[in-house]
Order: sequence, then structure tokens, then C-alpha cells
Amino acid sequence: MKSRNLVTACMATALLLGACQSENENSSDAGSASEPKTVTDGVGNEVTIPNKPERIIGSYLEDPLVTLGVTPVVQWSVASRESTQVYLEEYLEGIDPIDSVLPLEAVMDAEPDLIFAPGETSLQSGDYEQYNSIAPTYVLDQETADDWRAALTEIGEVLGLEDKAAEALATYDARVAEVKEALNEKIGDSKVAAVWVIGGDFYVVAPDVASGAVLFEDLELEPANAIANLPEDAGAHWNPISREALAELDADYLFLVDGDPDTIESLKSEAIWSGIPAVEQGNVFEVSGKSSWLYNGYQANMQTIDSVYEHIIGE
Repeated sequence: MKSRNLVTACMATALLLGACQSENENSSDAGSASEPKTVTDGVGNEVTIPNKPERIIGSYLEDPLVTLGVTPVVQWSVASRESTQVYLEEYLEGIDPIDSVLPLEAVMDAEPDLIFAPGETSLQSGDYEQYNSIAPTYVLDQETADDWRAALTEIGEVLGLEDKAAEALATYDARVAEVKEALNEKIGDSKVAAVWVIGGDFYVVAPDVASGAVLFEDLELEPANAIANLPEDAGAHWNPISREALAELDADYLFLVDGDPDTIESLKSEAIWSGIPAVEQGNVFEVSGKSSWLYNGYQANMQTIDSVYEHIIGE
């Protein structure tokens, strides 16, 4: 009996020790996972990233953040905080705006535990150290900030959300392939243009930025003459076009980004309007000036693709 009790006691002790060892190992793993990590940002700063930051500022980087499932504590705005990225409103409802120049006092009031900046010029007066004294500040180099895919990937890596970034890119590429095939069947090599109407003036989108990149690079649509003939060093995302050039626009499909309803209504009564092929064929589509068409990013581009599909394919 004593022998049996001794064996039982030894087995119980062994099980207890094993459980304790397992618990210690698990605690050690969790402890390692919870430690901050130090990385080098896009402009050479060493930044200590907290584990699971909960109050992130990413002014003008809200698109990649919400794509990764992260809700920032404030959102980018201009014009005295009156104008925000409306296309993201379903993700940013109730989030206070912060001026695009990121005033230091406003940043402090937001109490961030991590700041992302899309290039050094996005920081007020370029004073990195002041921002970094408020919270660890990670600056993307300008080339990365201007490339939505690269920005999404890099922010995902910093936050340990690489899988979410990769999943979003795969979803985007699949949607592009699907819509591109449908458009090719429907309109072939018909010419397309996007014209922004604002302040009484007209601008055509460059073929490699914002909605232009969606139309002409991703969906591989044929650009109208005013876009195809833009000089390579044009530089601007949206380039001015004269009324005379507008009259010669050879677009079979025209997207009007409506930032000036009065000018659009006035234009429709002019002779230059009626000669545009898209007008003659009934293929003019007005989209809101507050929509995704003026932006780029996973969310912006997906919304623009859906807009193109709905207007041209009509399903």
C-alpha cells in the first residue's frame, strides 16, 4: 500500500512539475511576443515599436491602417478640419479630424502611442524629434508613401500584420482581373478619360496616379488623347485642360469628378460639350468630388473599380 501511495505521489509530482514547466514555457513565449521591437524607418530613424499599439496616428495613411483592421485615433483633414477623406467614413465615423500639418499640440492631445508619417514633409516644420518625444514616430520614405502597395506592406510589417496586408493585395489583384476581363468584353479598346471639374476649371487625371492608375495601369483601359499626350514630366496628379482641348477630347467613356456642379451644368449647354464622343454615345458618368476618385490606396482603388464596373458594365 505504501509503495502504491509512493508511486501515486511521484506521478502527481511529475505531472505538477510538467505542468509548471509547460506554463513557464508558454509564459516565456508570451513575454517575448509582448516585447517592443526596434526597427529602422524609411528615412533612417531607429524607432521602438510598442507591442500592440492602441492609439495610432497615421495622417493620410488611414487607408492602409483601416485595411489592416486598425482604427486611428484621429483622421487627416484640410481646410480648418472641415474636409476629410469621405470615402473612408464607414471606417472613421466618430473619429476626430486633425489638421494635415499635424500641429504638435493637437498630436499631444490625441495621446498616441505610435505615429506613422507619410514622408518627412508631412511633419510640421519637419521637426521629427518633437513628434518622437510624444510617441515613437515611424516615417515612410516618400517613394513608399506614394506607392499604396508598398505603404500597406511596410505598415503591415511594422505592426506585425503582414498576413493581412498580403491578403488585401491578393484580394485586390483578383478583383482587378475580374473587372478587367468584363471591361475588355464590353468596351474593348474604347477610350476613357476622367476629368475633375473644380473652381470653374477642368483637369485630367494623370495615367499613373490615383484613379488614373486604376483606369490605365490596373484595368489597362485605353486613355483618351488628352491623357495619353500628357508630358512625362507633367508632375501633377491632375493636370489642367483648356476648354479648347476639352472640345477635342476623344473619350468614348467619360467620368466627370464633380467638384463644381454649376460649371458642369454650364458646360452641358456649350457646343464644345456635345462634340465629345462620350456625350454623343451617352457614356458620361458623374461621380462625387468627395469620392475615392481623388485618392489612392486599397480602399480608394477598390471603390473606384466598383464605380467603373457599375457605370460601364451596369450590374
